[in-house]
Amino acid sequence: MTLIRIPIVVVWTAVLASQAFSFSPAAPCDIRATSIVSTTELSSLIQGEEKGAESLNENEGGVGLAKRTAVKISGVSQKGKGSEARELLRYDRMQGLDGAVVESVMEKAECALVCSGTGKELYRDPGSSNRVEDKVIALAPIEAAKDALASMASAFTIGEDNPKSVVVNFLGGDELIIGEVLEACDLLVEELDFPAKTKVKFHSISFDEIPADVCSVTVVASGGKAAGMEGVDQSVAKGELYARDGKWFTVAEGDITTASN
Repeated sequence: MTLIRIPIVVVWTAVLASQAFSFSPAAPCDIRATSIVSTTELSSLIQGEEKGAESLNENEGGVGLAKRTAVKISGVSQKGKGSEARELLRYDRMQGLDGAVVESVMEKAECALVCSGTGKELYRDPGSSNRVEDKVIALAPIEAAKDALASMASAFTIGEDNPKSVVVNFLGGDELIIGEVLEACDLLVEELDFPAKTKVKFHSISFDEIPADVCSVTVVASGGKAAGMEGVDQSVAKGELYARDGKWFTVAEGDITTASN
């Protein structure tokens, strides 16, 4: 059985057009021979690269643009109603943050780290086995959400007087799948205990520098007190914080790019 994985940027238009975010395996393909094509006929249809032709430069065009930028999809989520992607932005870079700075900004903005976790993709070829446990597929965003929930202090509660919003931040490689992110976001939102009136936002960043099979999630309760702050401080104050290998990162409004190639 073959699983079809479509990168997050490619499916963005389709996601907005449809809310069918389920991850489904490809249907079996029934191949039947209907005719025989000679090698002469095939050679007229399949042509190799022309001798002396300039090879593809992966650092140019849309491919290069995706490699050079951090692609962020943002949206909202609600208990019992699921998550919805609403906006796509590209950034020239992600900025690393000192732990002391993060702590200071979060204190001023009345933010709190709710939980964080990391997940890794795991695919198994079941071979001839029909056992369910031999066919398990671990998807990085969902594993990250499970890890975050497991690591959260049982006594932590997002109280009535605390945040104006809860922000769920995913960070993964350039093969991060939006459907998997939305499913993982739904899992977190349903399991977290916070007042019904609390607004829930999510951000999902796909960045070439992150290993393709890894995803992290960081959940922040934000008081929304970002007045007077700029750049990365403003982003953190709004609850946008990403964890990777024990370090903190975020993106700043000033780094948004509109380049087309």
